[in-house]
Amino acid sequence: MKKILYFIAVSIGLFSACKKGDLVENTAYEKISPADPKYSYLKILNLTPGSPALTFYMDGTKFSSSLSSLGVENAGYAYNGLFPDLGYAVTTPGSHNLTAKIIPTVKPDANLEVFNTTIAPEAGKYYTIYTTGQYTDASKKIPSSLMVEDSRPMLDTSKIYVRMVNLYNGSPNLDMVKDAVNGTKIISNVAYGTATTWTEIPNLGPGTAPAPKLFVNIAGTNTPLIASGSTFTLTKGRAYTIYIRGVAGNTTYPLAVTFYTTFY
Repeated sequence: MKKILYFIAVSIGLFSACKKGDLVENTAYEKISPADPKYSYLKILNLTPGSPALTFYMDGTKFSSSLSSLGVENAGYAYNGLFPDLGYAVTTPGSHNLTAKIIPTVKPDANLEVFNTTIAPEAGKYYTIYTTGQYTDASKKIPSSLMVEDSRPMLDTSKIYVRMVNLYNGSPNLDMVKDAVNGTKIISNVAYGTATTWTEIPNLGPGTAPAPKLFVNIAGTNTPLIASGSTFTLTKGRAYTIYIRGVAGNTTYPLAVTFYTTFY
């Protein structure tokens, strides 16, 4: 079975207990330097409303794995599930077949393949793959995906960088502004299914973790998707992805403005 490695802030070893009081290492280590050209670096974010919990496979070998609270070997990644939640998983550069199957505990579609795409990450580069579109019981398919290169900005301990990804089904083009609906525009005219480059949030004020209020407006207007805006506590010296998700007019999968730390 192929060895799957994870690049995170610190090295983590996997251990297994043989008996009470004994802890035996059984996993080989490999130190991976940032942007090592031997590898490509991937995140996967399931942003397909209606998606069941999934396990992702790379060229037929399990690529994602998560323990549930009940100790199930793979709890899977359902709608808004991010793998890995810290850092990046790694693979070799070049063409790969990325697929996803419903986890074995879900009936009646256990182990059904619902996603299949080809990716071609380049050596030493970082990417996030977003599953997109909508999943229905009739289609039993994740219809599309978006792969975005995560180019690292020049981080500064006095600055915060953000980018926006618009995956709100039925969305118009969107702007992002700061402080008020008619405040300082920091991102403009983002169409559904696209991502922006990094943008510095201006005028953060003192402190290491400010809480700017951001509004997502219909492009070219002062009409916000969320009237009260969204206040995020962010840390200076980091870069964040802010993503817009949900289905327009749908109460089961309503509009949400969410973020995760991409670089620090």
